Order: sequence, then C-alpha cells, then structure tokens
Amino acid sequence: MNGLRVIQYLTTLVFLMAATACTTSVEAPAGSELETLAKSPNDQREYSTFTLANDLQVVLISDPTLEVSGASLSVGVGSYENPEEFPGLAHYLEHMLFLGTEKYPEANSFQTYVQENGGFSNAYTATDHTNFFFQIGEGAFDQALDRYSDYFKSPTFDKTYSDKERNAVNSEWSMGKSDDARIINRLRGVTANPEHPAQRMSVGNLTTLVDQGDTSLYSAMKDFYQRYYSSNNMKLVLFGKQKSATLQALAEQHFSAIANKNIQPPVVSVTGLTDLQSGEHIYYQPQKPTRQMVIEFPLKNNSSQWRVKPNRYVANLLSSEEPGTAAEVLRKKGWIDNFTVSDRPDYYGKDGIFSINIGLTEKGIAHQDEIIATVFKYLDLIRTSGVDSVYYQEYKAMLAKQYEDLQVPNPLNQAVHFSQVLFTLPAQHLNDAFYTYQQFDAKAVKAVLAQLTPQRARVWHISPEAEVDTKIPYYEGQYRVQKFDPAELDRWQTLGQTTELQLPAENDLFSTDKAQVVDASIMQPRQVVDQPGIEAWLVHSEYHQSEHGYLQVMFNTDLPLKSAKNNVMSDLVNRIFALQTTALRDKAGRAGIGMGIERPKNNHALTLSGYSEKHPLLYQRLLQRWVNMAFNEQEFTIAKQGFSDWLDGRAKEEPSRQLFTELNRLMVDPSWTDQALANALEEITLEDIKQYQNDLVSDNRVRIFAFGNYNKANVKEFASITQATMPNTWQQQGRYFAPVTKPVIGEHTNYRGDIAKTDNGLLQAYYSDDTSLDVAAQLFLLNSIFQQAFYNQLRTEEQVGYVVGSSIDRIGDYWGFILYAQTTNTELADLSDRFNQFVADYWPELQALDNAVLEQLRATVIAQINQPPGNFYEEYPKYLNDFYRGNDKFDTRARLIKAIKNTTKAGVVARYKALMLEQNAYRVDVELQGTQAAQPAD
Repeated sequence: MNGLRVIQYLTTLVFLMAATACTTSVEAPAGSELETLAKSPNDQREYSTFTLANDLQVVLISDPTLEVSGASLSVGVGSYENPEEFPGLAHYLEHMLFLGTEKYPEANSFQTYVQENGGFSNAYTATDHTNFFFQIGEGAFDQALDRYSDYFKSPTFDKTYSDKERNAVNSEWSMGKSDDARIINRLRGVTANPEHPAQRMSVGNLTTLVDQGDTSLYSAMKDFYQRYYSSNNMKLVLFGKQKSATLQALAEQHFSAIANKNIQPPVVSVTGLTDLQSGEHIYYQPQKPTRQMVIEFPLKNNSSQWRVKPNRYVANLLSSEEPGTAAEVLRKKGWIDNFTVSDRPDYYGKDGIFSINIGLTEKGIAHQDEIIATVFKYLDLIRTSGVDSVYYQEYKAMLAKQYEDLQVPNPLNQAVHFSQVLFTLPAQHLNDAFYTYQQFDAKAVKAVLAQLTPQRARVWHISPEAEVDTKIPYYEGQYRVQKFDPAELDRWQTLGQTTELQLPAENDLFSTDKAQVVDASIMQPRQVVDQPGIEAWLVHSEYHQSEHGYLQVMFNTDLPLKSAKNNVMSDLVNRIFALQTTALRDKAGRAGIGMGIERPKNNHALTLSGYSEKHPLLYQRLLQRWVNMAFNEQEFTIAKQGFSDWLDGRAKEEPSRQLFTELNRLMVDPSWTDQALANALEEITLEDIKQYQNDLVSDNRVRIFAFGNYNKANVKEFASITQATMPNTWQQQGRYFAPVTKPVIGEHTNYRGDIAKTDNGLLQAYYSDDTSLDVAAQLFLLNSIFQQAFYNQLRTEEQVGYVVGSSIDRIGDYWGFILYAQTTNTELADLSDRFNQFVADYWPELQALDNAVLEQLRATVIAQINQPPGNFYEEYPKYLNDFYRGNDKFDTRARLIKAIKNTTKAGVVARYKALMLEQNAYRVDVELQGTQAAQPAD
C-alpha cells in the first residue's frame, strides 16, 4: 500500500536497466590462474577468485544469460573508525569520493555515464566497511570500470563540493533521525560500553562535520582516505556475461594500479557489551506506534563457527511455532503477535548480540513479566532437553535440500553481499557457507546457551507506554535504562514454573525425497478450467522448471471497494487469518513451502510457493480454514490495533513516501483518507467482521493462477477442492475489475497537507489520456535520460533536496510522468518554481540529445526485458499484471517491446513538449508541509 503502482517489469527496468549484448575484446593476462568456488548444482553461474599483485582479492561471477555487468568494491573501514573529533567522517568520505578524478574531473561524470548506458550506482557506509557498487549495460562495462576504478586511484575530492556534501550528509541524517530502526541501532551504541566506538554518532551532520581547531574537516577526510583506502583492505566482485578470463583481465587492467599501502586492517578490540551492560531493562518510546519486546543477550563473536552453526541451531528451536513452544503458548494467550530470533555475533566487532524479537499486543503490555518468564523457561528446556542430534539432522537435511535447489539471487545483490562477507569468510565458501552444516557440535551449542541466561539479558521495552527520562543524542525520542532488581529474577523463575512447554515435534511437511518434475510444455498461460464461478490458468517455467510451484487463488469481488468500512474489514480479515494460521505457515516455511494471505488489486488471495508436492494438501487445509473462519474477540482486538498502528505509522513515514500515498489516493476511485479509514475502524464490530467474511466467501469469482511444477490434472484438482469446499450459499460471479477514471486533460489538482515531520515534500505528476503502450515506451525512455540530469542539478549542484527523482506511473491504462523531492532547506513554493524552471531549461537539452544515446537506451531496455530470469521467483511475476487486468492474451510484454522498438527521438521530444511544457495533461501536485521544528543537530 505504498502508492507506487508502476507495473513490475517497468519498476524493475527503472532501477535495473541493462545494455546491448556485445562483448569486450580484453584478453586475460598470460599465466593467470583462477580458483573455482563451490556452488549449488542448480546454479549455472561460474564463480572464481584470484588476488591481484597489489593484494586486492577479487571474485568473478560469469553468467552468459546476463545482459548487464557490474561491480561491487568494499573497503574494510566503516563508522567504527570515525575519529572522536569527526563523527560521521567515513560517511562523509563516501559522499566526497565520487566527485571527480584526475582523469575524469567532472563531478557526477561517472553517474551520468552509467545512467546514459542504462545503469545505476550507489554506495553505503556500515560499521565495519564502506561499499561502492554499480550496474551497467554489458557493452559499456570496460569504460565504466575505467571511471569507477579511478576513484580508488586518484580522486580529486573537489573542494567546491565540500559544503554541499556536508549538507547532503546532514539531510540524510535528518531523514533518519525519527526512524525507529535507526534510533534503536543508535541506542545499542549509547547503552553499550562507553569505551566502544558504537557510542559515537555514525552518520554525521552539520554539527559533527566541522573543522576542529587546527584540523580542517577536509584534511581529516583526505587523511582518512590515505590511511584506510589501500588495496590490501579492499574486496572486489565483478559480474557479467563475459567469460571468467575476460572478467579477470578487466580486473587486472583497471584495479592493479590501486596503491597497496600494506596497512593493518582496522579491528575493534574493545568489547561492546561487558558485564556492566548486562542485566538491565532499556525503555524506549518509539516514533511510530509499535509495541515490541526484545530479549537480547551479549554474545561472543563465534562467526568462525559457521560450519557447525550453534547460533542457528538455538534460534531454530527458539523460534518454532509448534504446539507447546514458547511462541505458540504466548500467541494463544493473546499476548504476542510476532516471535522471531536473530543473531549478529559480530555486531560490535569482537562481540555481538543474540536477540529474541517479540511483537506485543495491547493485552501483552500488561503481561511482560510472564512473557519474559516463559522465554527464560523455554531456554532452560532447550538447555536440558534440546541439545539433541535429532534436531541437527532435520535442520541439516533442510539446508541440504535448499542448497541443492538454490535459487540464485540478483547478480548485483550477490556481488554486494560477496564483497562484504569476504572480509570474514573464505572465498571458496561464499555460496555454500549458509547451507553448510558439517557436524553436530553439542559443545558449541551449549556454549551459546550458557550465554543466554536471565542474569545476562538486556530486555528492551519498546512501546508508547514506556516510561523514559533521557534524550537520545542526535536523534528524536527518549529512553531509560534500569538494572534488574534481584527480586525480578526470582519472580521470573517463579512465574515460569506455572507454564507448561514442550520442544517442537518432527516437521511432517518436510521430505528429503525429490518430487517428479513436470515436463515444461505450456509456455504461455493457458486456461485449463472454465466453469461457473471458477477459472484456472496454467503456465510452466521456461527457464527454471523444477520441484517448485507458485499458486495464487484469488477471490475476485467488489466487496472491499464498496465502502471505507468494507475496505478496512478486508484488511482485518486477512490479519485475523494470518494469526490463525501462524503455526501452519511456520511449519511449511521451514519445509521450503511459502504460504501467503494477500490482497492483490483489492481482492483477497491465498498463495502457495516452493516445493509443490504437498500444495494440494496445504491448499485444502488453508481453504477449509478460510471458508469456515471462526472469530473471537481476542484476535479481533489484535487485528484492529494492528490496523490502527499501521495507519498511525503511515502518517509518520518520510515525506517522500507520503507523497506517493497521497497521489494514490487522489488518482484511484474509490479511495478514502486515513481519517475516513480510522473512523470506519471505530465502527466495526465483531459481528460486522463475521458478516463480511460470510459475504466474501459466498459471493465471488475464484481465479486461479498456477506456475511451475503442476500439470493440468493438478490445476483441475485445485479447482475441484475449491468447488467442494466453498459454502452452499456461494454465488458464482463473473470477473470484476475496478473502474478507472479517465484523466481529464487540462485539469489541475493541487493537494496540500500538513505532516508531522521537519522536512517538506513535493510531487508533480503529468498524466496522458492516451492508453497506448507507445506512451509508456516514450515516457520510459524519457525518464531514463531525464532522471540523472534532474538529480544532478537539484540535489548535487543546488542542494534543494536530498531525495530527488523522477519516475513513470500507471493508473489503469493511463500513463504519467512524475517529479518528486524531499527537502530540509527549501520552501514548497520555491521548490515548485525550481521544478518548473528545470522542466523549461531541460527542453533544449532534450532537443539536442544525441540519437546514439537514445539508441543505446533502447537497446538497454529491450535487452533487460528479454533477459532470462535469474531464478524461479523472478519468472512468474511477468504474467501476473496481465492476469490481474484480465488480459487473456498475456501479450503486454511483447507489445511493450514492439512499442520501444518503434519509439523515435521525435516521439520522445514531442511527448515531453505536449505533456510537460504545453501541459496537455492532467496535472496533479502534492505538497506536504512539515510542521515540526527542526531538531538541533547535536
């Protein structure tokens, strides 16, 4: 419900564009040897590693199906190495680095080159590393690497941008200072060992990034670069369709000249959480309405034990939702609505944290002692009876099956991940480390459990009701720390004695057997069931036919759109059903089967994914529960509170997100304001929900979409299960598609609202009334060349906003072009004037556009659309938009490619002139005025 309605394949293209399929002529250096890395038998990519003469370790990912290439380089230094005098210096350096080099002095020249060749780039600063990555059309990879690598050889650090980037960093800090996740992360530093660098502010702002005495910020930044940016403190990953030898040659050519200063990579030697930080409550009032308890334990860094996975062993048992487990018992009492476990053993460097994350209900707020006692008792049960090779064998078998059928990730995401973990993981195990479970190490498991004791716990109480007394440095909100009272420990032990718990049983949904894989014979969606009230479509995977299947059963109805009350009830019903099926979904998920309760296009849907053998059985179980849902006051109350919290949280999102929420409300009919939804929520009774669900299952059309490892008989079985399970009162309807209002050319809607934020937000949208895909093609190519110029001018040069961008939108069959920005320092009227001025100023630049640039972008877009999906789960979404829209030809993709091929520069220029300059469009402006005073930077 984020208001971003650009269809899936276009959303992908906007951010993940590729280029032509020509290859570089670079040859591998003679005598170079590559070491091959382990990989899943289901992974067709080739992985290899080698080390350059300057001690820079490189990993290569070769995949002949890719139409893009890219790189990720991580430097082994992050915010933990910020000098005390300059908090945020590592992040500031990240911003300053890509502002020109001796060979390419123009600021943003690399970003512009990448964008002109259908790609994108970005960077981030973590506590222990800084990462720089990009993706581009394969044909431009060599030249892009020449520019990219030069930043690590001869950056100019253009001083004219020093203050501008200080402002950019400050804007980034301002955006995040009210974000609960960032605040909690900050509190983990504030409440840690005072000697640990986590105590220091990491992002930086205008207060911290200033000259200190005789030391200027600029000189400190350059010294930081000289000290840490050494080739032996870097990890590089290259990917593309090129052969490994060619990628190796590119690495040799472009990265061998990075200076090796033979530095000692920085290591944090100070313990983050000592005994002094154990045994305490941490209270925090969140900025968004949420109720959480986190029972956190200091954990020695045991990352080196990845082969025997003691942390994961404990987490796997702790998080189970099987009958009698802590999570299941607490849910049944109505005290919690979420229970997960995570471990980050290197969070502070030499030590980390093991966390039990619990979502509290309003009822649960009054029972926090009982919840803590139940968790501690369950940990005791695991200590006494849960260290058993039986659990190891089951978990090992699950991991082995997942690895054998591994779905390869997006190549850029994979490259970024590899370049990060190379600092701590042997390159040979980049692919299999997560799935390796070499042996059952009871000693290692017991060592972890010995650290998870009540006396060592740090219990976080995150709720609006939390009593707090101390401001959080540099961030919004307050907190309070209170040591455990010895009486509390006794009370928790006593309370735990009254709760009966048991360890999880064997997972009967998991099987090590391989299911029969259906031959891929239906390569275009085909209707295999057409009967009153039910239609079913089947298509096989062209590239990844395996044991996996994806099933969506949609209950197609206009019921959720009849009123604000109905729209809220559609959400509540799904929330209640999710609560009721938590244990089943958890068990299925551990067995490699995903189960979803969704609301596609304001309909209701049940989904199954993953290993398909037991899908008929699970669908029958789900559907029986769905049709015969029983409602109680406890679950109804939890669902209502969840929806209310979601509404309140949406009002506190960043302006850049709220802009699209309001645009969605303005463009979609029917739609309701958040206040109207809140009012409707207050009116809904338990009887209303019962009636809504009865109406839903009694009056609809069931639309089934099946993809992957099913045959016609399987799909007909799903239809038969549906027919047999639906109620006797079922009124079998025809298809329903929500109506779309045609944009009225010449009209201008201006929405202005106040938001409880310090920043302002502005969005301008221009919609055409032409439904042809020619408009989509023109606007997409226009956006591909417009967005970087818009960003460079307003964000980099003028600093009028930190979030600055453009995109395309689709409402029904109508297409629009959108400009947006979030700003900390510009009034809305001035920002609107600046938008309008840029649109006018860009006109001659667009007219002068080199046809070669447009041709390159055209080839990029078509190559990306045609690129084979990397895994099973990237393949089926291309059909869903046509399924939702009732396009039984499923030909939007092919027609879009044809439209892009036929698009000319004259067409793009004419579309811009008509839509943007002559305002031959339906114009929508969304202006959001921040009403909160800016918080002092310190």
